[in-house]
Amino acid sequence: MKTAIIVVGTGELVNRIMHIMQDEGYEVKHIEWSELNEKGDMKSTRARLIILIDEPEHSNQSEQDKMALKKCMNQGLSIPLMVIIPGKSPQRVIDWLDFGANDVMEEPVHWKVMLARVRSLLRLFASATHEGEDIIVVGDLRLNLRSRRVSRGGQYLNLTPKEYELLEFMAMHLNEACTRGDILREVWGYEHVMDTNVVDVYIKHLRVKVDKGRDVKLIQTVRGIGYMLEGD
Repeated sequence: MKTAIIVVGTGELVNRIMHIMQDEGYEVKHIEWSELNEKGDMKSTRARLIILIDEPEHSNQSEQDKMALKKCMNQGLSIPLMVIIPGKSPQRVIDWLDFGANDVMEEPVHWKVMLARVRSLLRLFASATHEGEDIIVVGDLRLNLRSRRVSRGGQYLNLTPKEYELLEFMAMHLNEACTRGDILREVWGYEHVMDTNVVDVYIKHLRVKVDKGRDVKLIQTVRGIGYMLEGD
């Protein structure tokens, strides 16, 4: 299971971003500005984020292409948009935010900052395919992304911050097998896979709070892979 990200643009910066994202375990799809018109349906890409390189000096970045981008963003999929602009330009930041971008970064890009912002956007938009914009619902389990409160069957669950982040990550990838490496990278922010026992320990804690004493067990072990939050 990999989180799919689309990178739009051309040039060395695009290649660098793609390599970094792939090294972090993301599934990266690259398209040119001119291909935006051909992306009539973004659902098939399974994308959870678009990273776009602003190329004002290139003629292929036309208003028509921007309208095609806007159309992609308005398909009811709630895919966040991060834009990277050349150099410091407050007006370009304003223009892109007014256009609908969720985050704008200026070159030169600090890669660890970019990755942290990517993780933040993915968390914020985790509930795009669930109930409303702020609630993830899995059976009788409810996660409020704004308050970070979790309940099951109407009963509030007292989770630690890291337990919440782990549960939220699995809820983002409902019914998908999450490897220990994925979890360490996305929840703990480890750039390289370390001792995965920490994941097993936290899963054990979560099972006590989420599943203990309940007929339906939501947290499942996927043998040889990792764990899954299972729902209808």
